[in-house]
Amino acid sequence: MRAVFGPYLQVLRRPGAARFSAAGLLARLQLSMAGLGAVLLLSVERGSYAVAGTVSAIYALSAAAIGPQLSRLIDVHGQRRVVPWQLSVHVPAVVAMVLVAVLTPLTWPIFALALVAGAAQPSIGSLVRTRWSAQLTGSPQLRTAFAWESLLDEVVFIVGPPLATVAALQLFPAAALLLGSVLLTTGTILLLSQRRTEPIPSGRARAKGGRPAILLPGVAGVTAIFVLLGGIFGSFEVTTVAYAKEAGVGGVAGLLLALYAAGSLFGGLVFGVLSLRASLLRQFVTGTLALAVVTLPMPFLGTVTLVGVGLFVAGLACSPVLITGTALVEEIVPGHRLTEAISWTNSGMAVGIAVATPLAGTVIDAAGASTSYWVTSGSALACAAIALVVLGSLRRAASAASRRPARQPSLVLDRPAGGTTADTAGTGEVIPALADVPAAVSAAEPAGSR
Repeated sequence: MRAVFGPYLQVLRRPGAARFSAAGLLARLQLSMAGLGAVLLLSVERGSYAVAGTVSAIYALSAAAIGPQLSRLIDVHGQRRVVPWQLSVHVPAVVAMVLVAVLTPLTWPIFALALVAGAAQPSIGSLVRTRWSAQLTGSPQLRTAFAWESLLDEVVFIVGPPLATVAALQLFPAAALLLGSVLLTTGTILLLSQRRTEPIPSGRARAKGGRPAILLPGVAGVTAIFVLLGGIFGSFEVTTVAYAKEAGVGGVAGLLLALYAAGSLFGGLVFGVLSLRASLLRQFVTGTLALAVVTLPMPFLGTVTLVGVGLFVAGLACSPVLITGTALVEEIVPGHRLTEAISWTNSGMAVGIAVATPLAGTVIDAAGASTSYWVTSGSALACAAIALVVLGSLRRAASAASRRPARQPSLVLDRPAGGTTADTAGTGEVIPALADVPAAVSAAEPAGSR
């Protein structure tokens, strides 16, 4: 057990790491509660799952479209200057959506408010991962840190939905949405209060004339792959629930979904501590091929037991793709564009989920749940195919990144009593934590050597 957990404990012992990771976990719980919370509320207040599904889709697509633009502002101005504005728009929009649903018969304002709430949704995963990058860039420990965050993502989607369900059923229908907002606000405030681990903002000069991060070499290719990963996630959940119902054992649907999550947790836990000689790019592409191979049999598994085994194995293969994909983006993108670049991959996954979920539902209605698993398998096959198509561009992006000067870990420090290292009085200018850099750099590999 020490061999498995030791590397994770090592990165979490870094100054401030455990605290900002825990704050990010608390804030991210809301992400897994928002869509379900809207369904639980609107299915009661409007008596329509169609309205609930439309609101969830508007919310997700709005976050996917606007999130990277706000993340670009975060790269330029810093987390603590932009994220509070996001919260000040997002939380009131969610509260207003609840009030309109509960106190009025109107539906169209709920759609508009879902659009606003999604657009202002803070991308907590990106904020946390850029903090890890600020500490560990160039070090093989960064992959372990990203693996840790992927494990926490799984925890979020294991804990969040049951928590939302209990809150809505045991308290009142709007409780899931409101509790999620409380968790998001609390976790985000705790995260932003930790200024010592906040990455240095690039400043206005670095932003002038810059193109969106999606157009940087390699980012669009990785984002396209993440869209199809979202297709896998969005399709297998609704298909598995329908499959269990068709088999007359609807009560085991939660267990089947838990098997997938357990496989993903275990796969990520082990993969995150492996010392592999292959480049990140080779690991990423190989992971997509393995995911396609193990997901392909899903439409042919004829019993609930075999479906459970298939989902567990597919979960095992999924985490390495997510981990190496995020680490690859960190490697090929300049440090001052990282928050935006990671937000693009997250947005791609959200788009994939939003498209694949209703597509799978349509196939289920027309041809049954077993056939709908072709949406899952097809997404996995397309994921591998795109990885092979963009391999050349990703290789060129990785090669170009290896020729850039190695990034040095740099952090924003709280102003000490003597007042020397911090942002200068109100100017937004910051300097690296120079005392921390030599030790971190001496243990780091050159950029591009991972």
